Amino acid sequence: MIELRTHDSVPTGSLRTEWEMLLDEDPHATVFHGPRYLALWREVLGQRSPTRVHTIHREGRLIGVVADANDLEGSPTGPEEHRRFLGGTEVTDYLGPISRLEDRTDVADAYVANLAADVDWDEFVAGGLAKDSGWADAFRRAIGQHGLAVIEEDIEDVCPRVDISGGYDAWLDGLPGRARQELNRKTRKLARDAGDLELVEVPPGDIAGAIDGFLDQAAAALPDKSGFFERPEIHDWFKALAGEFAKDGIFRLHRLDVGGLPAAATVSLVQGGQWGLYNSSFDPTLGSLAPGMVIINLLIEQAANEGVRVFDLLRGDEPYKYRFGAEDRPLERLTVGRGSA
Repeated sequence: MIELRTHDSVPTGSLRTEWEMLLDEDPHATVFHGPRYLALWREVLGQRSPTRVHTIHREGRLIGVVADANDLEGSPTGPEEHRRFLGGTEVTDYLGPISRLEDRTDVADAYVANLAADVDWDEFVAGGLAKDSGWADAFRRAIGQHGLAVIEEDIEDVCPRVDISGGYDAWLDGLPGRARQELNRKTRKLARDAGDLELVEVPPGDIAGAIDGFLDQAAAALPDKSGFFERPEIHDWFKALAGEFAKDGIFRLHRLDVGGLPAAATVSLVQGGQWGLYNSSFDPTLGSLAPGMVIINLLIEQAANEGVRVFDLLRGDEPYKYRFGAEDRPLERLTVGRGSA
């Protein structure tokens, strides 16, 4: 027997422990899908969104989790309730449920059945679903079975990823000749023109004090995103994320020192054999020497040496990502309404 239970906050205690264990059994789950991350997002950035966490159980055993929130949006006919997965795309790269692969159909069916019976929404936007995870297909089947309709579907974004399962040298050898030569040339040129290179991992206890400097550098280096990096709540978010995840090595801050001076930095989220490049910055006065490219090259080497299988450059199709041989992982989005298509 399948049972869906709804909670008005991220569960604690034994249910949270079960959720954490389920993350390890879903090959497509990420840090973004876990209770620690979602509870933190709700506390820091999502206070205005009514939150529900739906846990799906079979014979009392947890088989899936779907967390969502409602947003009130204006329309020509008046305010509308839009339901979305918890997390918000502004800082969360992957969204959606988790389950074991064999439970996808049952979890999607239980959630959509609950959705169809709930009158408190006008539109459900199921976004941020990795195409290879199978979730969009599971939702399509369930939607058709419960009298709802997919009124729009598209590729919301992409997460370019680099396969480093064979090790750093194998990855480097697999790059097109021109791309490999460019990386080697940029690294040599930076060292020759600016000084010795050193990739430094900031100790967990020092990360909180370095966050403001990282975000200030990112704002200066990326003027088109400066408004995002300068927002006080984004500074609060990065500090909260570091406070939650730095101590166990998930949140990592690296700095590239060139001639003893900081030239670039990265924030990464590392878990389950995947290295997610969450954000990066560089000294704009050194922009012509490409310190941002060099630090990612060195970071890929470190990740491969740690046995990481996938280096994920996360959301966005910025051209620099493909110079590392990244291949797109599409993120699907289904917009769901009531009635027949």
